[in-house]
Amino acid sequence: MGLGLLLVLVAGVLFVVVSDVLSDQRAYVAAPACPGVTRGDSCTTTVPATVVGREDVPSGKSVHHWLRLTERGSHTVQRVRMAGSGPVYGAVRAGDEVQVTYWRGEIHTVRFGAAAQVSWSSPANAWRFPMGFALMLLPWGLSMLWAGWWFRRRSAAAASMAPWQVSTWFMGGVTLGCVGLVASMTAGGARDAALVTAVGMVPSATVGGLFGWWLLRREKRAADTSGILPVPPTERRCVDAAVHGDVSYSVDGFDHLVVGDGPVSATPDPAGRVARRALPETLTVQRLRSLRPQDPAGWYRAFGHDCVVIECRDGDHTVLIATRRRQAPVVLGALLAASTG
Repeated sequence: MGLGLLLVLVAGVLFVVVSDVLSDQRAYVAAPACPGVTRGDSCTTTVPATVVGREDVPSGKSVHHWLRLTERGSHTVQRVRMAGSGPVYGAVRAGDEVQVTYWRGEIHTVRFGAAAQVSWSSPANAWRFPMGFALMLLPWGLSMLWAGWWFRRRSAAAASMAPWQVSTWFMGGVTLGCVGLVASMTAGGARDAALVTAVGMVPSATVGGLFGWWLLRREKRAADTSGILPVPPTERRCVDAAVHGDVSYSVDGFDHLVVGDGPVSATPDPAGRVARRALPETLTVQRLRSLRPQDPAGWYRAFGHDCVVIECRDGDHTVLIATRRRQAPVVLGALLAASTG
């Protein structure tokens, strides 16, 4: 839950940043022109300038667009990072005359003829990144909080099996977060981005629901072991399997079974040639079932939903053998053949 709470708090801080940026944006739009050629923080000043050149600076997978210009009557070259490559940046060439608008000591808008383009520092687009990440992190954080709450009410074994109740919410949250991020980067304004994200809750919930439906179907298929029939091995094979129980042949790290080569044997060797421990003929198969939360936690990590558990008895001891569904028939066949042979 700690990570989810952190993401929600970070999203809250980013929303505060967005609020401040939008306040600056409104102040910039409402700012009157400064009288004469004076400059101040509460008004805007527009002066002519001449383009000296353009610079495209690679930065990772993106490119920063810098416009170099000088104000009329000055030889000082200023570098202004533009927000994107158009419409002004891509149109101007060295020697072109433009109009630049200052606000609070920085260039916020560059005009070339009828076209206008804001700079990177302009509040017109400064809301996009903080709002995008806020809209992305908030549903992610809420999904993690839900997951933490769910896990705390369940056993550690059940929590280790990636239940659909958690995965469904998380998939919906991830989808909605991506919608919010993309909307913030492409929408015309912050209100439009918020509206698109709100509308995106419906398809995001649909994606989460479909994912949950798929997980439930997978769990039902995993729970159905009626189609697994014993197939006696016709050749030597070493299959992925683990034995669990209060017996001498249940050893940590022995994660393979050798069948079709004498007694069924547990071994840590994928080739099945060394450190073999034979399963006794007194081991009898009771039934076949799917993986349960109370089974060893490592089995889900090793076999996932493809796991099949063969319940056996060896005297007074219960012995569980886990293997993959596609290998279960030959393991079951070998065990039955050994117990009846």
